[in-house]
Amino acid sequence: MLVLAAIVVGAFIGMGLGSGSGGWIGAALGWLVVRSFRQERALAALRTEVESAAGAKGVPTPAEAPVAGAEPRPASPEPPTTPPPRSMPPVGIPEPARAELPRPVVASLAAIKRWVFGGNTIVKVGVGILFIGLAFLAKFASEHVRIPIEVRLALIALAAIVLLVFGWRLRHRRRGYAEVLQGGAVGVLYLTLFAAFRLYGVLAVGPVFALMVAVAALSAALAVLQDARALAVIGALGGFATPILISTGQGNYIALFAYYLILDLGIAAVAWYRTWRALNLIGFGATFIVATAWGVLQYRPEHLLVSEAFLIGFFLLFVAIMLMPARAGGSGGTVRGADRWVTGSLLFGLPSVTFALQYGLMRDVEYGVALSALILAAFYVGLARWARRRAELAVAFEGALAIATVFLTLVIPFALDARSTTGAWALEGAGLVWLGFRQRRLLPRAFGYALLFLAGAAMLHAWDLYGRPTAAVSATFLNTLLAGIASIAAAYFVFRRPAEPVSESRTGSTGLEPMAEPLLIGWGTLWLLAAAATEIDAVVPNDYRLAWLLTSVSAIALGYSLLRHRLQWPRIGAPVGGHVAAHGLGLVATATLLDRPLQDGGWWAWPAFLVVHAVVLRLVAPGWTARPRDAVHALGALIVAGLGALEGRAITASWGDVGSAWPWLGWMIVPAALLFWLERPKTADRWPVSAAPTAYRNWAAAIVAVGLLFWTLIANALSDGSAAPLPHVPLLNPLDLGIGVALLAAWRWVASTGRAGRNPVHIGTAVAAFAWLNAILLRAFHHYAVVPYELSAWSASLAVQTGITLLWAVTALVVMWLSARRRARLAWMSGAILLGAVVAKLMLVDLSGSGTVPRIVSFVGVGVLMLIIGYVAPLPPRGETNATT
Repeated sequence: MLVLAAIVVGAFIGMGLGSGSGGWIGAALGWLVVRSFRQERALAALRTEVESAAGAKGVPTPAEAPVAGAEPRPASPEPPTTPPPRSMPPVGIPEPARAELPRPVVASLAAIKRWVFGGNTIVKVGVGILFIGLAFLAKFASEHVRIPIEVRLALIALAAIVLLVFGWRLRHRRRGYAEVLQGGAVGVLYLTLFAAFRLYGVLAVGPVFALMVAVAALSAALAVLQDARALAVIGALGGFATPILISTGQGNYIALFAYYLILDLGIAAVAWYRTWRALNLIGFGATFIVATAWGVLQYRPEHLLVSEAFLIGFFLLFVAIMLMPARAGGSGGTVRGADRWVTGSLLFGLPSVTFALQYGLMRDVEYGVALSALILAAFYVGLARWARRRAELAVAFEGALAIATVFLTLVIPFALDARSTTGAWALEGAGLVWLGFRQRRLLPRAFGYALLFLAGAAMLHAWDLYGRPTAAVSATFLNTLLAGIASIAAAYFVFRRPAEPVSESRTGSTGLEPMAEPLLIGWGTLWLLAAAATEIDAVVPNDYRLAWLLTSVSAIALGYSLLRHRLQWPRIGAPVGGHVAAHGLGLVATATLLDRPLQDGGWWAWPAFLVVHAVVLRLVAPGWTARPRDAVHALGALIVAGLGALEGRAITASWGDVGSAWPWLGWMIVPAALLFWLERPKTADRWPVSAAPTAYRNWAAAIVAVGLLFWTLIANALSDGSAAPLPHVPLLNPLDLGIGVALLAAWRWVASTGRAGRNPVHIGTAVAAFAWLNAILLRAFHHYAVVPYELSAWSASLAVQTGITLLWAVTALVVMWLSARRRARLAWMSGAILLGAVVAKLMLVDLSGSGTVPRIVSFVGVGVLMLIIGYVAPLPPRGETNATT
């Protein structure tokens, strides 16, 4: 019978698509489909039988095949099994892996397959063909047969009633057959009544509505009385298909939607007694698909009131249908399998489709969409409140809360501009995070996190629309500030989240949720910085922007520090470490762009930094690990040294020209004083050094010392030492005194570390001191012998060259003599290297002027000094080293 039905259906389809040969082709294809289906079922049954037999006799199936490395099984006493048929793959060899569909899809396909091929398939196909044939018959008769239309319609209705009565009488003997007949009869009645009203005008609106209500009631009653889901589904499909099958393209939309409303009322009547979610889904899908198609193709503004009334009616009706299963004792939280997808389609799909259609109706009405979203939000809030105390509506309660939140969120962008949307979404997101933790529900929190980050997209859109704000306290500034505050508040809610009991794991958090706290803190910090930058860009003059930016960073750091201390919130202190780093960059910008740190608002920005930095070190830094804590302490000390150096340079720069001693002298006063203070033993007992002694005495002090050494080298190279109105006195002029103090500070710090012989700064100090001695000599020639203070003049002056040679020789003598006394072999070797450099200079440079007095002095003086060295400073014995020199 199934083969016959497939041939008939294929022939009908082929004739509908092509010529006469199309029928034969369709019939052949129908026969092939059925044959293929039967062969597949036969092969599956054979495979199951073979595997069962093999398992019973001990032959390993593919799932039981031996695994490499596993212990061998004991030999089975059973005799070997017979080989499998040739058509089957060898037992024990796994078949190629096949792609598996998701479980919901598999369940849905299985349900469709059971309905189509289960029961009496021939009857189902036959009723479908009969229904289509009657529809075509009605249309053909209206065009060719001259029988009065009332008679034709009456005959069709009579035939449907006969089918209905026949099916009812067979309900006990042939249940499946009877249900199909009754379902087809109901569909034909729907078709007849609709044609009588819409196409031919035989029946008026009142009678046809009454009859359709009667048919809907009859269909629902028959389905409920017989517990026949198939009857209800067939009747619904037939009823919804009727206007589509006989449509002329110029239908009356009021009649169409009134007809669909009656059908949906019938589905609601069935839902009152039976939980047939498939039937509910058919009504929902058919109604809103047709409504959407009509709205896209034929809606006009003059249809607004009627369309709005139908949309509200359909929406309320399907909300009622969604809630009716709970009346029979079915809990919304215990829906299984494919039915869970059906319930979710009504719960979440209904408001989504409704709002999309409502948007199309209200998009040209001012605030119409916003008011629609607000009304829907209020409706779902009321629904959630009603369902809250009903355990069987737990899913509906949670879903209604989520939907209400979504619509409240949608009110904002439709009622406000993009800037206000940012702040409102951010505040709403923070509120949802709080509510989610309060109710121990993950869904509100997840939506809150999404809103907090979507607020950023809204603000980017606002910047694109409105550009840079130019007024003080603009909407952009206020809403950006609100977004930052809301993000920080949400991060705090995550920090204070309650412990999740095992019994509430279904509404608890996931393992990833704690990561939201640092992400929200970072997100909020970016918003606060953006708010500050927006306001500064709008109202602050260019010269003062750097100062206000630094002050804003200090204000944010101060707020975070107080929150860290007051709320005992460790992670809010993490961004505070960027406070000192930001001011380090600000110091670089100050040195590059400004003449002095206290210029253009620096007189309040930098003191504010020092105060806030002290607060950070007192309240926040103790909670950090050693490395970041030491880095913040050290960088703060370096910024103090840098500020002092820049301000000192600015103070002394006006005392003389660029090449004089005065501009250079201001650089070193504060750094040298800081280095002297840090190397004192008592300093380690005073806060903040006592909080991180390594950071100050090792890291910061080392960098300051290296900076002072570089300063001495640069000052010696670029300054001639003039200090008008003071006369130049070697070693006693301001520049030499300043360099001496800087070298002494570096030397004392190296000595205080206890690693003088192994510290690179020790060697650097010695090199800088040697360079200073050369500079003293060169400046003396400049001031007393009028030798220009530049490299070319020094190279051309024989007196300068002789002085340098003798200075190097005397320096080598002193170094080697002190090293010999202290038995510092390594230091003695450095003096010997310098002495070798003196000899090389004599041979390569001084020898060219051997006939001059300076050259004679050079050679004689160096020779005498070498003799003295050889006598008073012999090489210390190997193995006896004393690093102190």
